[in-house]
Amino acid sequence: MKKTRKMLAVMMALLMPLALGLTACGNSGEGSDDGQNPVMNFVGNYVCDRANIFFDADGEEGANAVVTWGGSASENSTWVMSGTFDAETLQFEYHDCVRTDYVYKEDGSVESETEVYVNGHGFMTFSEGDPLTLTWQDDQENVADGMVFEYSGMGPETGMTNPWSVADSAEAAAEGAGIDGFTVPEDVEISLGKVSVTEYRYMDGMAEAYVMFPAVDMTIRKGSPELEASEGDISGDYNEYANEWTEYIGGMEVKCFGNREGEATKTIWSDGTYDYSITAYGMGGDTDYGLSSDDLEALINGIQ
Repeated sequence: MKKTRKMLAVMMALLMPLALGLTACGNSGEGSDDGQNPVMNFVGNYVCDRANIFFDADGEEGANAVVTWGGSASENSTWVMSGTFDAETLQFEYHDCVRTDYVYKEDGSVESETEVYVNGHGFMTFSEGDPLTLTWQDDQENVADGMVFEYSGMGPETGMTNPWSVADSAEAAAEGAGIDGFTVPEDVEISLGKVSVTEYRYMDGMAEAYVMFPAVDMTIRKGSPELEASEGDISGDYNEYANEWTEYIGGMEVKCFGNREGEATKTIWSDGTYDYSITAYGMGGDTDYGLSSDDLEALINGIQ
């Protein structure tokens, strides 16, 4: 199943906008007083019947999870989600779950993939002990009701390689991604306020900058065409929007998507060499928020 794990790793890279950090799991849920994300005490794989949950830390306070559920030898489903972790209740809550169903050929390659839903909500609740366990409350389909998942370790046969790494600058992100430079217009003023990058990340072929405003999360990406993203869309946003339109900024054709006319939640473009994207979500992943034409012009003219 090496091809399957590689495919899931790429999917994780496209769907998750925040930092990941693959680390070994501790055996205690006690909080840390050294600033470490308390999720680190629960990182790893959890298994019940044919379902596997990989749980990981996300930055200083967040978490993410990938569920893989085998329906048969040639079919499985995945759920990818990120959210917050409450160290007191040991509960992970998410609002952005994406479920995808896969059918595989005999050689292990993907025959078909079907996106079942996006923006699913739910909880995972951990219980300390030996082994650690978790229960999954899936509010979309209640698929895991009554199931208890047990910690099964971090072995390469059950784990999944995280494709993202954190960088300390745009230059370092570009170098790590193997692309020709990455520039983000820090200190530029847009309607949300001054642009200040919270974190840079990279994976093979793609660099990313995460910007956090009081009620809006914005992600800027630059990627190589070798990623073979559909229609040059490297945003990782597969939502459907009520409005699609084109603007011309800096001599480039820019495709915009949003639920409010003239307000772009997702923006994608190409300079002929690299693909780019900007996504801007309201608090909790709200896709009704969008950037104005003036915001896009200020941003895109400073992104290289």
